[in-house]
Amino acid sequence: MFGSSSRTYNAALGGKVYSPERSLQCEADVSGAPRGSVWRLIVSLSCLICFSTSGCFAADIALIDSGGHSSIEQRKFALAAQFYGVNIDHVSPFDVKAIRRGVEHNSLLAVAVEANDLPFVNRSALLHALRRKSGASIPLLIFGVNEQVDAHLLSDWSDGEVGGVQFRTGSHLNYLVGDISGFTQQLTGVHLPFAGEGLLYFAVTKPNFVRTIIQVDDDTISFPTFLELDNSQNQIFLVCNDALGAISNNADLMESFAELSPDLMFIKYVAGSRAWHMLHQYANLTIDDPWLHEPYGGVSYKKLLTEMEEHNFHTTIAFIPWNYDRSEKQVVELFRQHPERFSICVHGDNHDHKEFDDLADRPLSVQSAALRQSIARMERFHDLTRIPYDPVFVFPHNIGSVEILKELKKYNFLATVNSSNVPGDSQRPHDPLFALRPVTLGFGDFASITRFPAGLTNRLSFLAVQSYLDNPLFFYVHQDFFLSSTGAFNAVADDVNRREPNVRWCNLGEILRHLYLVKLRDNGDYDLLTFSPAIDVENTSGRTSTFAVRKRESGSPAIWSVQVDGESFPFQQSDGYLNLSLSIPPGQTRSVTIRYKNDLELASIDPAAGTFRVYLLRKTSDFRDMTLSEYAPGRALTSFYYRHFYYRHDKWARIVILLLGGLFILICGAGWSVLQVARSRRIKSKSSYVHQNPETRMPRKSPVS
Repeated sequence: MFGSSSRTYNAALGGKVYSPERSLQCEADVSGAPRGSVWRLIVSLSCLICFSTSGCFAADIALIDSGGHSSIEQRKFALAAQFYGVNIDHVSPFDVKAIRRGVEHNSLLAVAVEANDLPFVNRSALLHALRRKSGASIPLLIFGVNEQVDAHLLSDWSDGEVGGVQFRTGSHLNYLVGDISGFTQQLTGVHLPFAGEGLLYFAVTKPNFVRTIIQVDDDTISFPTFLELDNSQNQIFLVCNDALGAISNNADLMESFAELSPDLMFIKYVAGSRAWHMLHQYANLTIDDPWLHEPYGGVSYKKLLTEMEEHNFHTTIAFIPWNYDRSEKQVVELFRQHPERFSICVHGDNHDHKEFDDLADRPLSVQSAALRQSIARMERFHDLTRIPYDPVFVFPHNIGSVEILKELKKYNFLATVNSSNVPGDSQRPHDPLFALRPVTLGFGDFASITRFPAGLTNRLSFLAVQSYLDNPLFFYVHQDFFLSSTGAFNAVADDVNRREPNVRWCNLGEILRHLYLVKLRDNGDYDLLTFSPAIDVENTSGRTSTFAVRKRESGSPAIWSVQVDGESFPFQQSDGYLNLSLSIPPGQTRSVTIRYKNDLELASIDPAAGTFRVYLLRKTSDFRDMTLSEYAPGRALTSFYYRHFYYRHDKWARIVILLLGGLFILICGAGWSVLQVARSRRIKSKSSYVHQNPETRMPRKSPVS
């Protein structure tokens, strides 16, 4: 590796620190340096002095760096490298020998150079060094091309295919990803958001000799911003500078990916299996709140099973533990007969308002007791139904605090899955990479996962980006999603299956047991970074391989045991991580389970314990979902309440709307009772009339001979 660098980059995954290092061994002959001003010569000589003696590459990307200040474009490239766990080695523009050694030892993945450093690079020497003896070439990325780059220099590096960079203003712009075999993959044809009102783009002089990877569209004309040059001897990529320049720390998934997409796409392409990746693509649909009653509001389990089998998806019920002893036998049998389509996870305890929300309203001791009761109730549910449940927790309404996440970890839950993965008492990290993964261990070292509503907008682009990043797909709905049709989710499932034909639809527990990233080492073994305390490690290679398993662990709560295939297994804890090493034969799987010390005593917990208030709340919720939802006025009232009053802190306003809702329910109930009485009387009157007048009865038909 190269000598120490003054710049280090913290890895986005697992907190590992990657230290991009500089090369100090420069070629003695600098006669090949491009001619230029005295200033360029001074800078070049300064580079020679700054860099110390280099060693060798180790599956890294070499960044040719003249020693100036780190630019925003370099920062973006470093972020993409962090995301994929690839090292960046800083190399002097004159250290062609180091690059050549990396090529010869098959340890160099690619070379990158910022366009501002091109004047210090000997083009012919570098391109020659990147060619392997076999004839293949190491990819070269020239990024950060802007209007200050000399047009003649850019033309020279592109063999006359690109004549320079131009600027254009415009609105309603968006990125469009092209179709480059082996490069664009799931992103082919996808539109990405464009945040600016102006852009830099390439002035292509030989359009038949370039391949456009990304372009910006304004509905009438396209402007290329990311190109692959058609050079028979070298593989060269060009990326325009981002006109905005800034890096967003609080952008959502699509915005974050759009900002870093050229760098992410290039590094994933050159690193392949040496970059962090998941082995399979997973997906799940979760329906919040229903208990096992046929139907529950808009959810008919029988009809939903037909849709799942026809459109290939899996449904998890986020089950409220309070309902542990209410399941209908026919629905229980349906779940037991079709575990490949139906599953259960834990949804709060009573599903009370702010049940696990604010520690000021409900102290941690109260919330922890509710958590333990939810486990006792789910165990009782399992005893009564023989239906397994996944130890995955979905918070009612809003995700809880960091402290309750620590309690979930202590009681051996695998993860929590919610519409946000940031606890309610915490701030989102100022990290441009945070949105690119749905899972984080940044809060209590416990897996907190983001899920998305099934009715999200711009669905096709969202699915493409998630699949490209190897992220599992977590969708959620409520019973009212299916009021229009039991097949309401079919279009989403079909889009997922078309985009990723090998996707695995399964329960949340199965996804958590495969929620880890792997990357290939130079020696043929693997690094493995897990987000879950229970995983099934698959060796999909054709040889026996060693997996260096790491999980972020602060030491609290204390680890009770680590087991592999049910047997105790040695491990180490250091620098905030649990580490163990597994040797796995080809095609086999080994199960790793981490258990934590806790005070859970199920025998001392009464699953039936509760209050009359909670009883009324659950019965009212059933009436809302199973009766009001069938009628337009009922749905309108429910929508009005949640839109205007539910999240208000005005206690009296909530009381008023609850009273009005109760009055509406009483009126509906009274009307329904009157109709039932009237119907009963009509039936009784008709029966009495027929009995008194037998001649009005229909004669029986003679059997057909």
